[in-house]
Amino acid sequence: MQKDKLRKNNMEVPAPSGTASQTCVQRTRKWMLPVLLIIFGLAIGLAQADDDARRPVKNLDEANGQIHWPEEMTPKKADSFVHNQIFIKAPASVIWSNLVKAKDWPKWYANSSDVQITDGSELGPQTQFKWTTFNFPIASRIDELVPNERISWYGDGPGIRAYHTWLIVPKADGCEVITEESQVGPSAIKFNLAQPRAMYDAHDWWLSALKVRSENAVKN
Repeated sequence: MQKDKLRKNNMEVPAPSGTASQTCVQRTRKWMLPVLLIIFGLAIGLAQADDDARRPVKNLDEANGQIHWPEEMTPKKADSFVHNQIFIKAPASVIWSNLVKAKDWPKWYANSSDVQITDGSELGPQTQFKWTTFNFPIASRIDELVPNERISWYGDGPGIRAYHTWLIVPKADGCEVITEESQVGPSAIKFNLAQPRAMYDAHDWWLSALKVRSENAVKN
């Protein structure tokens, strides 16, 4: 008897009218859209945070203010950046000679090989040259050259563009030599994340070898 009464009561509950159903759907849509937008925004923020976390570390405080950077290759805009410097007890002309004789680099800097200069035997204004460094085949071209003072070049390889620059600052009994490099591209990011000290260590090695070679030239 009680069950029949419950069934009767349940049957007597009126179903929502078509208008009521539409109103319910409309209300649901009104609160779902803001929620979806919030979720979407959080997803983008998390993805951006993860992307930023997967960028090579750059110490921009080390960037030398005397370097002339192309706008698109500044340390701040680049995917990676490294600064190295060393004091060399030799005249700027001796240091310069070792830098522009690029075909001789492999003799004293083992991280370079297969250096081919398009025109001439030394680096000059607008010179184009090909070489291999860090196991990357690189096509380079001189962008800036002031004899005995500064030289800079672009370097293009698979998934990477680099800008390498050298600055020679004369001192009382020698020269301070600064070299900096910025890189952009997916290969630059991947390489510097996998080997965060590789570029710094190799350039430190390059400077040390340049120091020994230049100072020995003066002694001899």
